[in-house]
Amino acid sequence: MRTLIIGALILLCFTPALSQLGVPRNVEFALNRIEQAIRAGHPATMEDLLQSGITMRLGDSLYQRISSITAIDLLNKFFTNKDSIDFRFGLPGQGTMTYSSGGKRESTQVDVWLKRDQGEIGIYALNISNYPIATVFFNIHPDTSKAGK
Repeated sequence: MRTLIIGALILLCFTPALSQLGVPRNVEFALNRIEQAIRAGHPATMEDLLQSGITMRLGDSLYQRISSITAIDLLNKFFTNKDSIDFRFGLPGQGTMTYSSGGKRESTQVDVWLKRDQGEIGIYALNISNYPIATVFFNIHPDTSKAGK
């Protein structure tokens, strides 16, 4: 019985650590910083990870090749009226953000694409919307795609 309990404890303690074995430390560190910035609703804490020329989708708006300063301004505006933000990455780079805004509770997908540039990890693209990942970089609005049918 004691062996079974010890085996169960080892499995419960090491499973989260084993799930991240393939992620390099600098990528894991960057993802942790992004997760903390989104959870706090303060994107300025990840400003050094935002690269110039970033592509970003916030809700229905798509921003392509914008500067890191513009990206921070847009993210600050996005988080302005959001209360009680809860966010965690499920898979590395993909997660769900749940927040309340104006008395309504909503959730949205968050996808982060990282890029290594001259040895440094930075955010290449950011998707904070419920658009499918396959269409996140295309300037298509969901209502206009049904207009031709």
